[in-house]
Amino acid sequence: MQIKNMKEAISTANEIERYESAAKKLKEKLKIFVEANGPVDTGESIWSISKGISWVFSGESLKEFAATELLTMLGVNPWNYLSIASAELKALVKLGLEESTLKKYGTPKITNRFASKKSPKGGC
Repeated sequence: MQIKNMKEAISTANEIERYESAAKKLKEKLKIFVEANGPVDTGESIWSISKGISWVFSGESLKEFAATELLTMLGVNPWNYLSIASAELKALVKLGLEESTLKKYGTPKITNRFASKKSPKGGC
């Protein structure tokens, strides 16, 4: 089915929001069950709790790490593995670093993302 006009587009968007809200609530209920009873195997997928690991480094510890010879001894340039995340770049721009300066050192990666965000009208 192709959307033919704005009324159909709005109706489709509202339907997506209802489905996503229902899916979120169902996932919350299933998560509680899995936490209490263990994984659920549907035959097509397994719903379970898995652990994720992330590391947090202070600016000073990253500076020390990059300056050590650990990575150099492995024959690698530390800056091929250490990067500035999007949030930090945005913070640097807020502090006054201009985009033209960033372009001297890097290349912007522009992506198109299809998503919704809250309406400034606050909904119906």
